[in-house]
Amino acid sequence: MKRILKKLYDFFVTCFYNLVFPFVLKLVNNNVFRTKKYTISLCAIFKDEAPFLKEWIEFHKIVGVEHFYLYNNDSSDDFREVIQPYIELGIVTIIEWPYPQAQMKAYKHFYENFRDETSWVSFLDIDEFFCPKYVDTLGEWLESYKKYPVVLIYWMMFGTSGKLQHDYDSLVIEQYNISWDYLYHVGKCLINTNYDIVSFDNAAVHHSPWVKATLGPMNFKIPPVNQFGYFVPKDLFWGPKKELEKSTIQINHYWSKAWNIYDNKRKKSDVFFKENPKKKLDYFYFHERENRTSNRMIYRFLMKLKLSLNEID
Repeated sequence: MKRILKKLYDFFVTCFYNLVFPFVLKLVNNNVFRTKKYTISLCAIFKDEAPFLKEWIEFHKIVGVEHFYLYNNDSSDDFREVIQPYIELGIVTIIEWPYPQAQMKAYKHFYENFRDETSWVSFLDIDEFFCPKYVDTLGEWLESYKKYPVVLIYWMMFGTSGKLQHDYDSLVIEQYNISWDYLYHVGKCLINTNYDIVSFDNAAVHHSPWVKATLGPMNFKIPPVNQFGYFVPKDLFWGPKKELEKSTIQINHYWSKAWNIYDNKRKKSDVFFKENPKKKLDYFYFHERENRTSNRMIYRFLMKLKLSLNEID
C-alpha cells in the first residue's frame, strides 16, 4: 500500500511541475544567457581508463563537444600519454583528484572554477557516449531545448554482447552492439552553467541536478526537463517508454563491456561507492538479461571516428 501511495504522490507532484513550471521558466529565463568560451563541454572523473580515453574524446569532438575537463582519480596506467596531445592542443584540462569517493566534490570543484568557461556542461563518465539520432551534433539537438536550465537524456544500456574478452584493437562503440530494448529511467544531463546547482552533496548532481532561479523576492528550485520535454522532479520515466522512434537522442552506456573488464572492475574500488555494487554477480546478470536487441544507432558516426583516430595515430 505504501508503495502505491508513493507512486501516486510522485505522479501528482510531476503533474504539478509540468503544469506550473513552464510559466515559471518563461519569467526567469530572460537574464541567464551569456556567451562563453565554449558552448558544450564535458566534465569527467576517471581512474585507469587509458585504453578508452582517446575514443571517448574523439567521438565527442565529432558530435560537437569543444572542451573536456578531466579529473584523474589516482590512475596508475599511462593515461597521461594518451591525453597529453589534447592538453597541448587546449582541448583537455586535466585536474589531479586523488581523493577517495570524491566524485561529487570534483563536480563542485568544476562548477566553482570552470563554469564561466562553458555555456553547457555534462557530468559524463568514460563509458557513456551521447548519440544524437537525426542530427550530427549536440549543439543542433540542443537548439530545441536551450530554454531549459537542465536537460535529462536517458541511458540506452549495453552489456557484454556475449564477449568474454575485450578486443583492445577494436572500438568500444563497434564491438558492443546489443542493448536493452527500452530506455533506462536514469541518464545524464546537459546543464546550463548560468544557473546555480542546488546541491553537490548527493548523487542527484551526477544524474539529475536541480538548479536555482530567482524572480523578484521569490526563489525557485527547478528540476530537469527530459528529452521528451517533461519536467521530471521524481525518479519517473515521463515520456513514451516503449516508443523509441519518438526518442531523438540517447546516451549509450557501455556499462560492463566484456566479462574480463567487468570482472576486473568489480574487484577494485570505485570513484563514488565505498562498496562497489559491481561486486554482486546478481547485479551483473540482471543487466545482462535485459540485453536482447541489436542496436547500431551510433554506427552513423563510426566511419568518421575511425578516420579521426587514424589521423591522430
